[in-house]
Amino acid sequence: MSLIQQRAPLSHEEELKYAKLAMEWYGWGSPIGLGILLVALAAAAVLVRLAVYGF
Repeated sequence: MSLIQQRAPLSHEEELKYAKLAMEWYGWGSPIGLGILLVALAAAAVLVRLAVYGF
C-alpha cells in the first residue's frame, strides 16, 4: 500500500478559497508578519541612532 494518497485536483473555487486564507494569515499582511516588521523597524531605528549619536 502506498503512503502517498492520490487527490483529485482542486476546483477553481477551492483554489481561490485556500489562496485567500493563505494571504490572510501568512506573509507581511498577517498579524504576526506585521508584528515582526514593526520590531525590525524599531531595531533598525535604534541601530541608526546608535550609529549617529553613539552611546
